[in-house]
Amino acid sequence: MAVHRERVDPVRTPEGRLLVHRRWILPDDLSREIPLMRVSPLWRGLCELDFLNPADEVSLERLTLPPAPGAELGEVNEQELPAIASAGALLGGAGTATLVTQMVWLEQEERRDPYAQDGESDVGGWRDYTLYVVAHERFLLMPMVPDALVCAQCGRESTPLAGGPGEQGVWRFGEAALLDLSRRCPHCSAALDLGRDRARLRNGAVFLLEECCARAALSIEMPSAPEADELPDAVAARLLIEAFGGTDELTDDRVTAAQ
Repeated sequence: MAVHRERVDPVRTPEGRLLVHRRWILPDDLSREIPLMRVSPLWRGLCELDFLNPADEVSLERLTLPPAPGAELGEVNEQELPAIASAGALLGGAGTATLVTQMVWLEQEERRDPYAQDGESDVGGWRDYTLYVVAHERFLLMPMVPDALVCAQCGRESTPLAGGPGEQGVWRFGEAALLDLSRRCPHCSAALDLGRDRARLRNGAVFLLEECCARAALSIEMPSAPEADELPDAVAARLLIEAFGGTDELTDDRVTAAQ
């Protein structure tokens, strides 16, 4: 069955955009290595334990790193393949940024909800899972795309996605962004400092780059925010700990649904 993303129940703006709730789960230590051989079992486990639909297809997108300055999303290699096979395909992602994604319906497909409490989902409908992994030492994933980066050296802000893709060392990838660690401040030419430079997000929150970057992350999109602040499902939590070690969870509310 082909990958589909027809949704019901999200908020629709007057412009026709669908607004949804998205949770990002990422390793809590940026210095921790996240090898592909640990990420692949996470996706396989989500398939085998009824969070994903193993009988359906998933979409896989892969971008060879470093991308050329000005590289457009059309240069991303896209394919659809069986869900279980996609777990193995993740192992071939050295030197790339890769995402795999599938949307499931909880009731119709009898899928397990990682945010259900005591077996009950307070937000029904669908779940849209996307697993990102960046397997290149010069690049990091920014799960929540920043509106601005703030240089610790000169204190000035820059708009990282202004101009063409990658002109300021940042590329859009899926619903996230890729950060080139060789990026320099466009104002003072200072080298990137993950422990001091900051990112200002769409919602106004400001984080150190080391707090909002990752080498891998799982996003879970749903119609609205669940009551649980963290994953209540012990099975899902164990899969993530086995892949990522300790985890942090970032919340992105009323964002445009993934395409």
